[in-house]
Amino acid sequence: MRSKLQFMFIFMCVAALGAHGQGIGDRNRAGDSEGRYAIQGRVYLQDGSPAQNVKVEIENPDSPGRSYFTNLDGIFQTGSVRAGNYTISVKVDGMPAEREMLTIDRDTPAGRTFTVSLFLRAEGQKKGDFYSANPLFKDVPKPALDAFKKAIAKMEKSDAKGAVVLFDEAIAAYPNFAAAYHQKGSAYLKENDLDKALEAFVKAVSIKPEYVEAKYSVGYTQYLKKNYEIAAAVFDDVLKQRAEMAEANMYLGISLYNLKNIEAAEAGLKKAVSLKGGEKLALAHLYLGQIYAQKKKNTEAIVELEKYLEMLPKAPNAERIKTAIADLKKQT
Repeated sequence: MRSKLQFMFIFMCVAALGAHGQGIGDRNRAGDSEGRYAIQGRVYLQDGSPAQNVKVEIENPDSPGRSYFTNLDGIFQTGSVRAGNYTISVKVDGMPAEREMLTIDRDTPAGRTFTVSLFLRAEGQKKGDFYSANPLFKDVPKPALDAFKKAIAKMEKSDAKGAVVLFDEAIAAYPNFAAAYHQKGSAYLKENDLDKALEAFVKAVSIKPEYVEAKYSVGYTQYLKKNYEIAAAVFDDVLKQRAEMAEANMYLGISLYNLKNIEAAEAGLKKAVSLKGGEKLALAHLYLGQIYAQKKKNTEAIVELEKYLEMLPKAPNAERIKTAIADLKKQT
């Protein structure tokens, strides 16, 4: 009976977090404890939208490298850094690594924040040729592209409603504008209008079936709508194109868990955490903890739940998870 109660308790902790895994808090943490400057930047996806939850590496030959994750606006920020030469890089599966060099001179006044931008490109696309050589924007007329760029700017200012108007303007000028449909869906998702978001994402995929980011968005929206069987099928298809997409592995695992396919769920979640995606994979650790507790693998469950709390110490279910961990330790 005690074991059953323990299992149910952790399950309630999982449920209390809610379905939204995207945007689990701010990924931007203080970096160095010493230094007089900061580095801030934004990472952009191929379609011009902010790259959310991607890992940014910042290296300096005189100090250990540090990692940061972009937030929902594609922005990352270091804590205090010293003067010196820095390499800022980002690598997303299926795309070339992007790097920018930055030099902070020792004579620069203290307190300055240095800014950089990184643009993820398609294979073969030249650096600095973000729109003109991008296959997503091939044949898009200038009026449609101009409206699209303005819509992206609205999104970056958290004006989702204003962005929808401009995305519609872009689509009116070019009806087969898959990227505009995808980003229109993202704007609706920010407004929590799942039905309209899904409609836009599906349209993007219908125009460009190989558009993996849009396909992922279809799966994610189906996941939010608790259509787990459909979501799992979509994520499985996404992973055929991009096997190392950490979040697709995670949400496939969670969807399978909700379908009570525990063994397959465990495999997907383990694959996700092996990709070392940082805080964006916190839910994978939480669900793995649940699976291990269900299997009475208490030691493994404790490790995963503690990892979840390490990533999200201020999670809304943190206190309940701590209690669950304490209970597991008593039985180990």
